[in-house]
Amino acid sequence: MSFNNIKQKLNEFSIDATTDPSININEQLKEIEMNIGKQLPCDYKDFLKAYGGCYLDSKKTTNEIEYDVCYKPLEKDPWMDEDDETQLLEGFYGLTSNHDSIQKAIDTYSDRFPRNIIPIASSAGGNEICIDIENEKILFWDHELSHPDKDFFLIANSFEEFILSLVDEPIETDDNVSDFEIEILDNDFGELLFRKDNSSQ
Repeated sequence: MSFNNIKQKLNEFSIDATTDPSININEQLKEIEMNIGKQLPCDYKDFLKAYGGCYLDSKKTTNEIEYDVCYKPLEKDPWMDEDDETQLLEGFYGLTSNHDSIQKAIDTYSDRFPRNIIPIASSAGGNEICIDIENEKILFWDHELSHPDKDFFLIANSFEEFILSLVDEPIETDDNVSDFEIEILDNDFGELLFRKDNSSQ
């Protein structure tokens, strides 16, 4: 378990980090650990100290191709298609006083998650990336509970393993949609007009 491995991996991406100078990082970490009754994994605490709440952007994005930052889970979640190998990472919660606060995220899901599981980041579609503070495994939580017997799915066996699984994934586009169609679909009236024209053909 090495935070240096995490830092080296994160250097592959652009990091948009939000910090709150009014917050005492060490004091807030102690408060969070006191509230959850467990110590956070050391490498995850080092991540929070270094980056706080943050979003990762791909350095590969160009005018021609846009990339998302995704992770490769050990276990597929219900939101992944059969051919999918990766899932979208949206952003990490951090030590802030706004909506990106990890403490606010913990409070939000305290009545839906077991006490040993806390959210650490958001994924696509309103789902959450979590950590089990008893065994340090990283989990995907399906907010729609679309699987009949399960709502958590294994992403990685540790926070470091999760970070090392991050990859740049090109965003798929529909080559059959013209630039003009994309432009008019950006507003409700244009979308209605476009659909009406197509249905009359």
